Amino acid sequence: MLRRLPLLFALVVLGTAPGAADETTGDWTGALELRGNYYWETSTRVVAPSLDVSLAAPNGTRFGVEYLVDAITSASQAAGALTDNRFTEIRHQGSGRVSHELELPSGHFLTLGGGFYASREPDYRSGGANFLSALSTRDRQTTYTFNASFLHDEVRQLFRTGSRVSPNPMGGTDASRFAKNFDAMTLAGSVERILTPQLYVQGGYQYAYLNGFLANPYRRVPLGDITAREGTVTEIHPTVRRRHTLHARLAYYIRATGTSVHLAMRGYADSWDVRAVTPEVRLYQELGEDALLRLRYRHYNQTAAFFYQDVYLPTEIDDGDLATFDPKMSRFHSHLAGFQLRVRGGFLGGTVLDGLRNATLDFNLSYIWNTNRFGNGVIGSAGLTLPF
Repeated sequence: MLRRLPLLFALVVLGTAPGAADETTGDWTGALELRGNYYWETSTRVVAPSLDVSLAAPNGTRFGVEYLVDAITSASQAAGALTDNRFTEIRHQGSGRVSHELELPSGHFLTLGGGFYASREPDYRSGGANFLSALSTRDRQTTYTFNASFLHDEVRQLFRTGSRVSPNPMGGTDASRFAKNFDAMTLAGSVERILTPQLYVQGGYQYAYLNGFLANPYRRVPLGDITAREGTVTEIHPTVRRRHTLHARLAYYIRATGTSVHLAMRGYADSWDVRAVTPEVRLYQELGEDALLRLRYRHYNQTAAFFYQDVYLPTEIDDGDLATFDPKMSRFHSHLAGFQLRVRGGFLGGTVLDGLRNATLDFNLSYIWNTNRFGNGVIGSAGLTLPF
C-alpha cells in the first residue's frame, strides 16, 4: 500500500505488520508477539500478559489467534468487595481472525475478513464476532473500510469477602439469583488516503447500540454527603445506550529529519448526554536505522450522564430510580503523556544473535492525570515481535 513511501513512514502510519507471503516460492510468513501489559491507579492493579500469532499465506489469506489473561487486583467496593479487602480476579480471553484479499477485474483490491472472541471471568462472560471489509484503489492510495461487530455479555454476581452478603439488587443474599445480559452492535466506516509521499489523512464514523443490563451489579449509590451517609440505593442505568463517534487523523512525514507528526481528533456523543472530545498529538522520530521513538500527548474532556449527581439526597431518590456512582459517568477531564521506544534487531546481523535481526522490541509507558475518583494512573507495556 505504501510502496512509494519510506518503510518507516509505513510503520508509523499503519503499525508493524507481518511480512508479506512470497507468491513466487509459496512460502508462508508470520509473526509471534509476546506482550506484557500493566495498569495502576489508586485502588486497582491490572497485569495482562498476551500471546498473538499471525500467519500470511501466499494467496493473500491472513490468519491470527490471540490469548490474553487479565489479573485484576482491587480493594474497591465498586469492583465487588463488600468491605475494603483486597482481592484478585482472573479473566481469560481468546480470539481468532481471518482475512483474504481479492484483486477485482477493475484492478482495485477488496479485503474481506472476520473474527471472534470469547472472554470469561468468575462473574462475567462475553462473546462476540466481527466482520471487516476494505476496498483499495488500484494505486492503493485510497482505502474505504466498513466494519460491523456484535457481542453478547452475561453478568452475574459472586460472594467475595467480608460480610459475604451479596449486594443483589434483586433482593436476598443468594448471588446466584442475579443473572442479567446485554447485547451490543457496532457499525463503523472510514476513508484513508495518501495525498502525497509525505501526507496521509484518515477519517471515519462509528455507531454503537447497546441494550440490556449496563450497570455494575456490585456498585451501590450512597445517599447523603461525605460527612453524613444515610444508606444506599441500587445503581441503575438506562437499558439502552446509543453512541456516535467521529474521528480524524493527519500524518506528515519530514524526510530530512526522519520525523513523523500525527494530529488526531475524536468527538463522542451518546443518548445518556455524555459528550466528549479527545485531541491528540504524536511525534515519531527515527533514531538511526533500527530504533523509533514515539512521544504522545492526549487530552480528554467529557460531560456527565443526565442521571449522574455528585450527591444524591434521600428525599430526592428512591430505590429503583436511575442513579450511578460510576466515576466514568461524571464530568471530568484527563491528560495523558507517554512514550514508546521501538528497537529492531538489525544491528544483531552477523553476530551470534543473527537470528533476531528481524525481531522488534518495544517499551511503552504513559501517565494519566485524572480529575475523577479513579485518580491518576500509570499504563505500561513491553512487547517482543518475532517474524518467521
